[in-house]
Formats: sequence, C-alpha cells, structure tokens
Amino acid sequence: MFDQRKHRRYRTIALARLPGMFESEIFLKDLSITGCSIEAAVFIELTRGVVYPIEIIPESASKIGRFEVQGEARWVYLHEDSYEAGFMITASPVKKEFQRYIDYLVWRSSSA
Repeated sequence: MFDQRKHRRYRTIALARLPGMFESEIFLKDLSITGCSIEAAVFIELTRGVVYPIEIIPESASKIGRFEVQGEARWVYLHEDSYEAGFMITASPVKKEFQRYIDYLVWRSSSA
C-alpha cells in the first residue's frame, strides 16, 4: 500500500483529535500533503468515505500551533491492542501551520 503513494508520508510524534466525535487525543502516525494515519488504544467508530475534521497537535519541538484538516476515512484496521485509520486530506487549513509542519517533518527526516 505505501509503495503506491505519490507523496511520501512523514512519521510524526504529534497528537490528533477528532473534534465532536472523539475528544481524547490520539497518536498521529504519519502525515503528507495528501493524507495521514492515526492510531488509538481504544475503538473509534469511523465510516469509510466520510469526511472528518482532524485537529493536529504538533510536538512542541516544532514550535507550530494546532491546526485542523478535513480527512476522508479511507481504511480502518482493528489490531489486537490498537485501532488504526488512514485518511485522504480533502481540505487543508487557511492558516499556514499545515505547510509549516510538513516542512518541519521534511527537515527532521532529512537530518536524521
């Protein structure tokens, strides 16, 4: 699945929230300009094809504030001890934090 991506996904140590649906913070596994995936320790009921708001809370080292994207749920996996879902980003925020965070992740991955 990952080999077919047009845009590289960058691993993150950020948190995420699904406002109005699941208020607890969950782990943002990876992010690109076109998609992201999340992981949670508890079940989150998502429907494939539905667009959800995703609030992203970057790690403090990035010095980037919270921002929100709209993501269409594309796949959902239930593992023994976690729940994972992938999204296609359908709308990015008006603010520049999204692009700044992508730039930060690119920089971090190239300096590792």
